[in-house]
Amino acid sequence: MEFAILGPLEVRTRTGNRIRLGGARQERLLAALLLNPGGAVPVPRLVDAVWEERPPATADRQVRNLAGLLRRAFRKADPTGPPVLLTDGRGYRIPIDDHGLDARLFADTVARSRRTAAAGQQSAAAAGLREALSLWRGPVLDGLEGQLIDSGAVPLDELRLTAWEDCLDLDAALGRHRASIPELTGLVADHPLRERFVGQLMRALHASGRTADALTVHRRFTGRLAEELGLDPSPELRRLHLALLTAGVVPDPGPGSGGAGPSTGPPAAGARTAVPRTAVPRTAGGPVGPAEERDGTTRATAAARDDATARDDAGADPGPEAATAEGGHGPRPAVPARVPVPAQLPPSLATFTGREAELAALDAFAEAAAPPAPSSPGSRTGPGSTSSARICAVSGSAGIGKSTLVVQWAHRIRGRFPGGQLYADLHGFSAEPPLTPHAVLARFLRALGVPGEQVPGAPEEAAALYRSMLADRRVLVVLDNARSAEQVRPLLPAAPECLTVVTSRAGLAGLTVRDGARPLTLDLMPAPDAVALLDRVIGPRRARSEPAAVAELASVCGRLPLALAIAASRLAERPGRTVADHVAELRDSGNRLTALAIDDDAASAVRAALDLSYRTLPAAARTLFRLLSLAPGPGLTAAAAAALCGERVAVVRPVLDQLANAHLLTHEGGDQYRLHDLLRLYAAERAAAETGRAVSTAARERLGTWYLHHADAAARLLTPRRRRIPLGAPGPWYEPPAFTTAAGAQRWCESEHGRLLGMVRSAAEHGPDALAWRLPVVLWSYWFTGPHLEDREEAARLAVAAAVRAGDRYGEGQARNDLATALGALGRHDEMLAELRLARVLFAEIGDRVGEAHAIGNLGDHCLGTGAYGQARLHFQGALTLFRAQPEEHRDDWAVRVCETKLGVTAMLAGRAREAGEYLHRALELHRSTGDPVLEGITLFHLGDHLRRLDRPAEAAARLRQCLAVLDATTRNPRLRAEVLAALARLGEAAGPADGRGRPGGLAG
Repeated sequence: MEFAILGPLEVRTRTGNRIRLGGARQERLLAALLLNPGGAVPVPRLVDAVWEERPPATADRQVRNLAGLLRRAFRKADPTGPPVLLTDGRGYRIPIDDHGLDARLFADTVARSRRTAAAGQQSAAAAGLREALSLWRGPVLDGLEGQLIDSGAVPLDELRLTAWEDCLDLDAALGRHRASIPELTGLVADHPLRERFVGQLMRALHASGRTADALTVHRRFTGRLAEELGLDPSPELRRLHLALLTAGVVPDPGPGSGGAGPSTGPPAAGARTAVPRTAVPRTAGGPVGPAEERDGTTRATAAARDDATARDDAGADPGPEAATAEGGHGPRPAVPARVPVPAQLPPSLATFTGREAELAALDAFAEAAAPPAPSSPGSRTGPGSTSSARICAVSGSAGIGKSTLVVQWAHRIRGRFPGGQLYADLHGFSAEPPLTPHAVLARFLRALGVPGEQVPGAPEEAAALYRSMLADRRVLVVLDNARSAEQVRPLLPAAPECLTVVTSRAGLAGLTVRDGARPLTLDLMPAPDAVALLDRVIGPRRARSEPAAVAELASVCGRLPLALAIAASRLAERPGRTVADHVAELRDSGNRLTALAIDDDAASAVRAALDLSYRTLPAAARTLFRLLSLAPGPGLTAAAAAALCGERVAVVRPVLDQLANAHLLTHEGGDQYRLHDLLRLYAAERAAAETGRAVSTAARERLGTWYLHHADAAARLLTPRRRRIPLGAPGPWYEPPAFTTAAGAQRWCESEHGRLLGMVRSAAEHGPDALAWRLPVVLWSYWFTGPHLEDREEAARLAVAAAVRAGDRYGEGQARNDLATALGALGRHDEMLAELRLARVLFAEIGDRVGEAHAIGNLGDHCLGTGAYGQARLHFQGALTLFRAQPEEHRDDWAVRVCETKLGVTAMLAGRAREAGEYLHRALELHRSTGDPVLEGITLFHLGDHLRRLDRPAEAAARLRQCLAVLDATTRNPRLRAEVLAALARLGEAAGPADGRGRPGGLAG
């Protein structure tokens, strides 16, 4: 087995196949064993590693079970291999001499390189140390937490840093000052209190003619050292600083000093906090995959070649070894021809978090695209293998983390590409003009060793030379921030050994269709990953002290990685500020997008990133994007979007697809689209700046009209032949809904519930008042059987307020009557009575006899709820008489059937069994004859209750099961369904689990 702990825990067989471990506990158990390679770890210590502070009572037995599971996994993966997990006394051990461990290989390589340095072979020693450092893929056991793991990682982390320091001292001795500056700058940023790195950077800057920059580095270090630790720099660093100030001779570094030479003794174990496991260095010599240089080119050779290239590029002296070889310091001989190995990947991000599913998808792509191994050295790919370009297109909205993900992954796998890594930011969505393919080709060709004057001027010839240069190499090409497939296509290698990854805010469907690219679309971070990212930047102690505020901050940032990083960085800059205060600032900010910016880096602001995407849109797409901010909620359908624009759906759908392709809108499948929170804020900002108030008002009214008429169509199916309020005709753009049954109407209402309530709120805030009261009144047919009692009450109160503002007494009467029924369903009977009295007076004053009859019938409901059955009977009979007295064209037949049902319920509750049966059976026939499944289900329930009271349980159960069948086939009515299930349970019927979505409420009305 090959074990890897210098990064995320990995186990591979001798043939390179990765073994998937069973879960976190098995990983922690294996990690504890690998941190003590070859030695036995007792079971109690393994218990601590797996559970830390709260182990279960059966922890010892569970550890043995976990060990057995690991054994079986290893045996299944490599049946003929040596044993992996051995029982040793009261514990377990892994016989590491029979297997491979990257930590042991790292330590052995470092020790060997130090012996080489002590023998005076500085170049080979530096190459060896680079080889050792390339084994690191991230922090030790990245992703696993715990005190045992943290303490076990300390010596490895410290050995890594001292090896890095030794390597950079060797580079300095070889004259590679200028080439080491970027690497040292990243190391100092990652380890700002590591004095030796600081001294090395100061020497490199001074040797490169940048003494002023070296003094700035010293000033920042001493200030931070004093502020955070209250310490002064070492005497060695003070002497170095004085020499730079006085232009004197720079002193040689002493052992163990800031900027010290190669260490020959064992590494000192520093404090764990000095080497945080979350800090993944951002330097070119950082972690790479364990399979680097597998094609026969050793790491040492490649590193030495890269060092020579860097030295020549920097114009540095060849160093003392070269001078000795030439017998003095005479002119340097010509450098022999060589093939350069580019390593152009940008630094990976130390705070990278999550994206496990996307990383796994990229890994699967790389493995699926890997060409078959040649049968012999130098053999070419056979005719049965793939010869097409291998491409992955990663797309997503601005700030979603495409580049960060791809660069992180590219560093993880770069060891598979000994031919090098090419990288270019194509500026497809940037303040700078997009790069032409020819400009990128010229850069790549120069990186591959083509002299600048020999780069072809014709784009086609440059592309042909580029493909020829890569024909026999295994190269990773990362094309970041692409504008279009046309910009990318000339940069694609043809060799099957090469891999190309493209990132873009556009979908790049052309690459998928014409070039066989595999698409990968990034969405917002899952909530746990977003919280983990904040935790990593602001520090776990601070995050754990305010877990609720951290979760809220992730939500306020819309789980957009760029916004999360900005918010976290602002918190990290202000250690005395609470997370809750920062959340409050973002929530209270008049413009959250302004708060999500970095003071000295305007290009990194969320708004700036979105601006670049928005400006590339065609005019029609920009207009629609702005109007989408007016929709009530983050999601909407294509038909609702068409209503916003006042167009037919067929006209608007292609524009929606343009926005989705630009990742400024998410297509959630079918007819559904969604704007995430920060995009919605940005769209509203653009609408305020670019869309006139009259245009916005008209768009809102069109959308409200669309919802109103769709809700009315649903009401006609849910409560057939019930009186309707006048609506007026919609515009010519309106297209009727697709649903034609009560079940379809119910499903539409449920799917649109949040947006319908949002539309009521929007109309109440922005107008018109006529819509703000009409929409809740129309929605009564859906809400009176639904579980959303609080929403129903809120909508009714908004309707009352809107009708009062408009001075519409008819609308006020309707709204108060509906508010009364909502209050009754909530059991607030005193408030219900007050509203009904007001509604009845309003209807009487305007002469609306049908409305008055509705109020009287609802007074009967109030009496039912308070046990006044005699009064209830009088109210229902009075309402029924008043309904029947109206002319046929004004009669409310639905209300008549409701009164028949309620008279039956009243008689049943009052103990008049025969009368109850007559009313309920007559009502059931009426509901069935008019095709009213809602009232049919309600009446079947009451018939079942009636039969139960008559001690006829079998007949009662039969009626209740009929009721369930009607509900399941049509509108479900969750509140009634819960009552039916409870009644069946009382009768001893096993009818399955309750729905649980609604509160039992009987017949609402």
